[in-house]
Amino acid sequence: MNSYQLSLSVLRVRRSTVCLNRFRDNQEIASRCRRLVERSIGGVQSKEPSWRSYRTLSQRLRADMEEALKSAVGRGVKDPVLNRDLGSLGWLNSRCVAISDDGQTVELLLRLPSLLHPELEHLKKLVASEATKAMFQWKQEHGSSLPDKAALSRLNVEVIAVSPVPFMSRLVENPDEVIRELGPGLENVSHVIAVYSCKGGVGKSTVAVNLAYELAQMGGRVGLLDLDLYGPSLPVLVQPKDKTVRRSSKKGSGMVFPIEHEGVRLLSLGFVNSNSGVQGSGTNNGAAIMRGPLVVKVVAQLLKGTDWGELDVLVLDLPPGTGDVQLAVCQDLALSGAVAVTTPSKLATTDTRKGIEMFTSLGVPTLAVVENMSYFVCEGGKKHYPFGSGSINDWKGAKVPTTVQFPISPSANDATETGVPLCLARPERAAEELGSFRKLAAAVSRELLRVHYGDTEADEYVEIPSNHSDEAFAVASIQLSLDKTNSPPHIVLRLFSASGATQQRIHPAGLRSRDPRTGDVIEDSPFRHKIEESNREEVQVHKSGNGSTGKTSPSLTPISAVRKGRYGFAVQWADGATIIYSKICLARAAGGKAIPKSSDIAD
Repeated sequence: MNSYQLSLSVLRVRRSTVCLNRFRDNQEIASRCRRLVERSIGGVQSKEPSWRSYRTLSQRLRADMEEALKSAVGRGVKDPVLNRDLGSLGWLNSRCVAISDDGQTVELLLRLPSLLHPELEHLKKLVASEATKAMFQWKQEHGSSLPDKAALSRLNVEVIAVSPVPFMSRLVENPDEVIRELGPGLENVSHVIAVYSCKGGVGKSTVAVNLAYELAQMGGRVGLLDLDLYGPSLPVLVQPKDKTVRRSSKKGSGMVFPIEHEGVRLLSLGFVNSNSGVQGSGTNNGAAIMRGPLVVKVVAQLLKGTDWGELDVLVLDLPPGTGDVQLAVCQDLALSGAVAVTTPSKLATTDTRKGIEMFTSLGVPTLAVVENMSYFVCEGGKKHYPFGSGSINDWKGAKVPTTVQFPISPSANDATETGVPLCLARPERAAEELGSFRKLAAAVSRELLRVHYGDTEADEYVEIPSNHSDEAFAVASIQLSLDKTNSPPHIVLRLFSASGATQQRIHPAGLRSRDPRTGDVIEDSPFRHKIEESNREEVQVHKSGNGSTGKTSPSLTPISAVRKGRYGFAVQWADGATIIYSKICLARAAGGKAIPKSSDIAD
């Protein structure tokens, strides 16, 4: 497949997808469009593209050259972001090389998890250079065996994105469990990131919308969900012609489709029909007056009751503050990261630090801080900083990889008034603003790629003294399960290091006597004395030899353990209590002792 054919197939996919969304109610037209989409995708994104039959080289020579190119590129090219060779990343499969009918062109296909790669063009150049050298060497070695027509004088490198999978499913032993917890609406979404602020009116929603469209501009499959239930901003910032939220075609799912507008899938409570019965729904309805439990239910419905389809990233526009919505999202989803939005004023940055600390404590790293309205450019071209210019250095100690400053911009205000996001309209006079959004999108895509392959620096490590070794186990790698072959079930914890893994059992009383967040022992906990009692009972049962485990208190009998995002696990006990334990708490309950982080540990 050459570049023209690839572009043509992509164009067909886009046109057919638009047609499919527009004519969902007309079954005949929708079915015709769906078949065209499937045929087009079969040549663009399927796992085994149907290359044409090339007869210029013999089957043996074609296989030999393909193996030579695959080996040279797979071992000789390292991804500039991950610093790992392409072979170990799995970006080259068994059918990654094709030769044109005229024997002039060799095409090399890379299969990336997403086109959201900040250095994609640089990567293609590295691949082309290494493949060209390998092809030249191969031609020299097989010159006498090549037919006259097989000049092999050109090399093209194409990149496609494979079907997305949730990033957590790649990092756990039981990926089906992750898929089941996410549900059918999010099962094909690779990453979910949150855009948050701790003050209202700092431009958070504007940043979220433009970040989504800039990521789509890079080639990503992007969705945007407005979770600010009390004041939905998305219907104002983006005004698609067709704002109808339609039911999903999945039978019995009860889900809805997001609105697709200019390459981004959108949903907001403001787009939902005002007759739905949900307070605050619709653009002309009244204010949403809801208590925390109801808010959490509506958030879950918008997240998991929407058929998002295949997405590289779903951007969540959170409401201001650190309340129920933020807590529910962080504990129910494995967020890949978050973007904080603030102004440079001391009042706003002070609260933003608290927000960063909260997200960090819930296992969600802040990938970037956006300082909105940092400066303005006068008619003479000079930058002026009304809030001071030194605040950008203050974020270096907050473990935030990137800080981006945005100007006070008339163009951004005009985009809000017209309902066409800046990164969609792309006016020439907004070159500086667009450059800032490009920097932000590149930073986010870089961190998401690292997260996807588990290439992030863990903040906390523990050692297990009972192992009699000095291995450092990453707290982020913890996996929890219940061994139900015993009665009562045992709590089993697995931790991973750079060189191996360890499995530890946690005494139920030992876990219940600890602070669920920090793991500190609660001195006056009623469960502390039960550890010795339980041990005595086990000894008596063992001596009796009757195989019985005796009676165990319901408060010491775990029923289930469910992952809560990247924060930890919710353990349900037989006495009716459900407690969410952080990963550091679980590690300490298993006997882990915190050790200082150092560069040699990270390596």
